[in-house]
Amino acid sequence: MSGLNTRIESMTRQRTLSVVVVAYAYAGLLVAGPWIFTMVGIFGLSSTQCSLNCDQLTLFRSIVIYNSLFSLVVTSPLSFFAGRHVSDRLYVGESGCIFYVFLVVVAIFCAVTLVTAVPFYLVAATLEGPTRFAAVQNVFLIGVSWLLMPFLGVLRAYTPLLLAFGLNALAMVLIGLLLSDPPATSLIITFNVGFAITDSILVWVLVRRVGTHIERSQNLFRSFMKYPELPAAGLAYAVGIWGDKVIMWFSTGHLTVGGVLSTMPSYDTAMFWAQLASIPVIAVAFVHIETQLSVLLRRFYGRLDKHITLREMTTQMQKLRACIISSIATLFVALGIVAAMTILLSFVFMSQLGLKPSYMSILRIALWAMACHTSSMFCFVFFLYFDLRRQALVIVSLYAALSTTITLALLPLGEAFYGYGALTASAITFVTAFGMLLRELPWLHYHAFVSNNTSL
Repeated sequence: MSGLNTRIESMTRQRTLSVVVVAYAYAGLLVAGPWIFTMVGIFGLSSTQCSLNCDQLTLFRSIVIYNSLFSLVVTSPLSFFAGRHVSDRLYVGESGCIFYVFLVVVAIFCAVTLVTAVPFYLVAATLEGPTRFAAVQNVFLIGVSWLLMPFLGVLRAYTPLLLAFGLNALAMVLIGLLLSDPPATSLIITFNVGFAITDSILVWVLVRRVGTHIERSQNLFRSFMKYPELPAAGLAYAVGIWGDKVIMWFSTGHLTVGGVLSTMPSYDTAMFWAQLASIPVIAVAFVHIETQLSVLLRRFYGRLDKHITLREMTTQMQKLRACIISSIATLFVALGIVAAMTILLSFVFMSQLGLKPSYMSILRIALWAMACHTSSMFCFVFFLYFDLRRQALVIVSLYAALSTTITLALLPLGEAFYGYGALTASAITFVTAFGMLLRELPWLHYHAFVSNNTSL
């Protein structure tokens, strides 16, 4: 995405304030546009007027939360692997197998869904018949959209991707304005209509770019054996995001609908706003830091086949090291500032954000956990840039393990310690990731010639 980064960065250097605002807003949408638009659509549906059946809104939100959890856990390993495999094929000029790879990952997702999510809603959950069917349909639609995103990202179809999710949010908001006292089934069906529009547009864009010719990828299994760390990292990444929340749901049991759909609104709402607060900093990093890093990476790796001397390699590695260390330090400070400002603003806009006084302690902890977790994920991304897949896997696996175990261990201490599991795990993971990154940066030439050399 370096070419796109360069264009956006040039826009931010304009003297017109409106152009600068548009550039950063577009960068923010590129970073988290699908998630933002989905949340806007859910908010639009949740703002429908209700007089007697507001419990139906709770049931709708719980079903969407569980389906999002399931979809992310199942599709993340597939997306991590498929994105890398398709990128490798495009690099060597082979685009005929892309649609085949997409069909394979969709088939795997559907098979896993049929043996897990479908029995969950048909047997475990106590829902009405139409609601069960709509919930199962919702799982498939969300999962397919998550699988389509890495394919369109590799093909650089960023604008159609944002347009598809934007129309999704618009449809849900408009239909939500027309509903009054809607049952959960109607809300889920409306949500499904929005995602059906999104999936249709994304599939159309994919077909238009690569066609529908099914050319079997001979290197698919070989690529999986070559990059086993990527699907494992995808699974650990998803478990790390949702692990502490699942423990809080079933250990405290604050709210249960549908028989088995347990959630904890105080914890979930605080974590949601904490994650949302990180988007401006990530957008700035996308525009400036990633652009600078792309230039330095091209200078380093692009000169390896031009008889570069050891002194020149060392000079380029020192520039990369300085860029990464300063970037991580700057990002961490910026995230800390955002966390502090959000805490102060939350006291003023508490009701507008859907927060209650009892949520505030969790929100403060969640914001500082966000600063550490986002910083550790930047280290994770840097490892993927250098193709250090094992180190990247260690980072996300460490966070997933610590977040779940520490959260579970602190539960007996009561509400005063809610959120400290995620905060402690984020802090330890960030320190570990930064230390590993400092250890590996002086060895980039070794990794380029030995550990990541495909000819060996």
